[in-house]
Amino acid sequence: MSTVVKVSAFAAALVAVFALAWAIGSAVGPLDEAPPQTGEHHGHHPGGTP
Repeated sequence: MSTVVKVSAFAAALVAVFALAWAIGSAVGPLDEAPPQTGEHHGHHPGGTP
């Protein structure tokens, strides 16, 4: 197996891995977003006031 074939196979595998990771990431979406707030309580109130 020649060096050109080995490098081409490696590059193709690398592209396939990144494409798969991109597709999964697009399907899942961002992980750092907070879920929407529901209900009356909307977080901490400064000064101890409820």
